[in-house]
Amino acid sequence: MKHVLMGVTKNEDVAPFQLELALSLSDLTLVMGWEEDEDCLYDYRLTAQQISALEKYCSFELPKDLDLYLTCNS
Repeated sequence: MKHVLMGVTKNEDVAPFQLELALSLSDLTLVMGWEEDEDCLYDYRLTAQQISALEKYCSFELPKDLDLYLTCNS
């Protein structure tokens, strides 16, 4: 299972930013606050807190001008 960050410009359908995450499912579960096993299968619009946590876990900065989503490609 692969999780991908997608950045979408407001009012657009195209994602100019995509990044496959190299986090373990257990680390990603902590960041996202998932409680059920199947929670990792859905798409999520990331909150500011989740974005900040991902930046700290992965040691990189994410785009600030895009709406960021987490998707699952199994």
